[in-house]
Amino acid sequence: MNEQQSNQDQQTRPWYKEPWTWGIMAGPAIVVVAGFITLGYALSVKDSLVTDDYYKEGKNIILEVERDKTAAAHHLSAQVYIQPNLDGAMVILDGEYDTQSKLTLTFFHNLQENDLTVELMPAKAKQYTVQFPKPLADGKNWTVRLEDDANQWRLEKRWNTDRDGNAFQLTPKYNETPQA
Repeated sequence: MNEQQSNQDQQTRPWYKEPWTWGIMAGPAIVVVAGFITLGYALSVKDSLVTDDYYKEGKNIILEVERDKTAAAHHLSAQVYIQPNLDGAMVILDGEYDTQSKLTLTFFHNLQENDLTVELMPAKAKQYTVQFPKPLADGKNWTVRLEDDANQWRLEKRWNTDRDGNAFQLTPKYNETPQA
């Protein structure tokens, strides 16, 4: 009789007292919680790498390539020396360019708030020095760009501080001459 009463008790137990029910529901419950956590993170992070006008950005790439080709046609290259405490630089520019034009040196960091743009002041012929308003942020990968104020040419390089140290050379990305 005890066995028959035990079987009857098992058949009348409510569903929420069954362990396998909770085991089955645990998986979907964890996925729902993880989904809300992921949604919260996605809404709180700024999408700085995504552009709203990708077509316009694509057209700008063509203009950037032309600037690189112009720099190559003028045989431009620059040697950049960063001060050891990362608060200034010296740039020696070679090639054919307007020595009266303003030059801009830009450091692009992975985090946009660490980017730095400075104007270069001539110290001697084809040699420029600059003191940064603040030292460069920590980080080993930078994109460094030197360009004229008329946006006719640019020199650019990915600067890895571990590999290159505090001295590196900027050259045009594309070494073809522009078509007339």
